Amino acid sequence: MTKFKTNIFETALAVLTLLSIVGLCFYFYELINPDPTQDNPFKTFDNNPGIIKISIASLIARTIFIICFCYLVVDKFKQDNKIITVYLFIALTIGFLQWYELYYGSTFYYGEVRDKQGLRFPLLASFMVTLAIWRINYTKTQNRNLIIKLVLTGLINFGLYFLWTQVNEPWNLWQS
Repeated sequence: MTKFKTNIFETALAVLTLLSIVGLCFYFYELINPDPTQDNPFKTFDNNPGIIKISIASLIARTIFIICFCYLVVDKFKQDNKIITVYLFIALTIGFLQWYELYYGSTFYYGEVRDKQGLRFPLLASFMVTLAIWRINYTKTQNRNLIIKLVLTGLINFGLYFLWTQVNEPWNLWQS
């Protein structure tokens, strides 16, 4: 039997990603089979072609992330640099897509609900960037590597939060 290995952060991130895939499936189901008896206040936003394209890209990226995660938890694939590269690239892509949806959904007009989508700080994006930081070894010294990872995690996540606070008012996120 194959032995499985992973850390708690990656496992939790995979579970969150899997739950977000389920949520996206519900979103696409609602697009394909709208309920005429239920009034959806986000219909204009949900049916926007740009948001649909971002959601499709997000679904594809998250599915690839889960597939790569499953490969990486199997020992024989642990050192496969191609899969690790795809895994990290997809993690960063998921992070980018969340920020892009935040930008796109808050900048363009979708009727009265354009600024009321509840688009808060993209936490999954922050987690994906953190995953990429912690999966890379920067030096051969374990202590120095740990310090670099901690500093990068703090700086990048603080930078992402600072960026979010700067766009909160111009993008009308506070009206959510």
